[in-house]
Amino acid sequence: MIKRIKIFILLLVVAGSLSGCKKYLDVDPVNAMSGNNFWKTRDDVERFTTGAYTLLRRYTAMGGHTLLAIGDLRATSWTISGASDQPGNLRSYIPLFNTNNMKGLLASDEWWKGSYNNWSIATFGIENMSDWGFLYQVVNAANMLLISVDAKDIAGLADADRARYKAEAKFIRSVTYYLLVRHFGDVPYITDANDKSKHERTSQLTVFKNCIEELRSAANDLPWTYPDPTQRGVRAMKGGAYALMMEMYMWMAGFDEEHATEYYQQVADIGNLVVNRNEGSYELLSLDNMKDLFKGNSKESLFEIGQDFNYGETFGLLVTLADIVLRTPYKRNVNSTYIYYNSEYLHRLYDAAYNGNTDRRMDLWFERDNMYNTAGQFVFLKFINTYGTSGENENPNDNKILFRLADAILLRAEALEKLGRYDEALTELNKIRQRAGAEPFTGGNTVKTASATNTITLDDAIWWERERELMGEGTMFYDLVRTRRILDSKYTPRAISFEEFISGAWTYPIHNEVMRRNPLIKPNTFWL
Repeated sequence: MIKRIKIFILLLVVAGSLSGCKKYLDVDPVNAMSGNNFWKTRDDVERFTTGAYTLLRRYTAMGGHTLLAIGDLRATSWTISGASDQPGNLRSYIPLFNTNNMKGLLASDEWWKGSYNNWSIATFGIENMSDWGFLYQVVNAANMLLISVDAKDIAGLADADRARYKAEAKFIRSVTYYLLVRHFGDVPYITDANDKSKHERTSQLTVFKNCIEELRSAANDLPWTYPDPTQRGVRAMKGGAYALMMEMYMWMAGFDEEHATEYYQQVADIGNLVVNRNEGSYELLSLDNMKDLFKGNSKESLFEIGQDFNYGETFGLLVTLADIVLRTPYKRNVNSTYIYYNSEYLHRLYDAAYNGNTDRRMDLWFERDNMYNTAGQFVFLKFINTYGTSGENENPNDNKILFRLADAILLRAEALEKLGRYDEALTELNKIRQRAGAEPFTGGNTVKTASATNTITLDDAIWWERERELMGEGTMFYDLVRTRRILDSKYTPRAISFEEFISGAWTYPIHNEVMRRNPLIKPNTFWL
């Protein structure tokens, strides 16, 4: 009961003090309500639900919680800039992430005890990423919502509204488990807010199978989109539920090869609903309007975590790459950037030998003259909706996109290729290339463009297209893991061995406090 009261109070506080995503969470403060006099009206349910979304934002993206940043930096092709690799530059975490040295990262005195310009390094939240207890507060909030909406006589709550709020709770819980599994592997699976027992870690496959079953039912009670555009993307929709199911199935295929074909078929079928039968709710934006995508609430977004500086919402510095890849004139008082993409990686993505030479993403996302610069002049312009305040730390006022239509299209292409449906896979792949102004791939299982000199397998063509399209959005490390390309130096400069993979080198260490609170929790053997 004490735990439920604490999470209840916290939800009331965040719903009142952190008004929400692009105005839609801008709710009236709730003062001194207890569990006995709450849940009286539909507005009470709405406040609690928006509070649950706010908890998700707080524990994934706000100051001190930067879990969403790890997919961009770990074992990927980012390299620390020569101009920035100086003592005291506060970016020593980059090579530690890059070399998968998580123990070194968590043990670094520089990051936990040092300070710079009167602010603590711990605000980056690297240590908090090892404590899954924060995310279980989100799980518990979703569990409380499910129990309370069904158990209470709530004035003005129609049956359709009740069903939608329950579907939103299932979605919030499932997306939280999705983040937990990709981060830690096996995790306790808890769905009852009254369950106070200690749980062992549940197989990640079981967790995802359970979530998928819940998402199937939830999708029936969610809208394709919302009439109010400020709710689009930041609130659960059918497309977000379907995209989450696709992501889970693709993850399961990488860890359960015996049933991989069954999972690929599910992705192909569900993807057809999202991509081709969405009742006009979702569409690919033009490349010239990509800023609108990251501002949030666009028709390409399937689910995102919102922020708005005007409403006191500011992501942590590591949640977006902008803090370390922008300089003047795109960011004030910053003369050099901290990291750059490995040139071999960029050549693999954009050289004419593999990709033709017409891809407009090169012109819109990079300064072409500095695209291969290693001395601090490289810039990555994908996220430049800068707020415009004074000072150095002015990250873009962008939402954090978790799922978007382009991602779903490429996942469907990947699944279709695995099923041997090459023509259909090419059709999906070329939707993304057409939007980018790139030459289409032609062929079957082996493809090329009209001007490319080398052929490439369709499987690899889809892989590299995901990297071109989703670069910087936090997907690469997890794509490396689920496809097991993390074992192959062709795809990452920081490959790990099969033995390391099996022992959990792809996971994040579990905080000692988690195991102190629950002795049934055992660490992944790689981090012992």
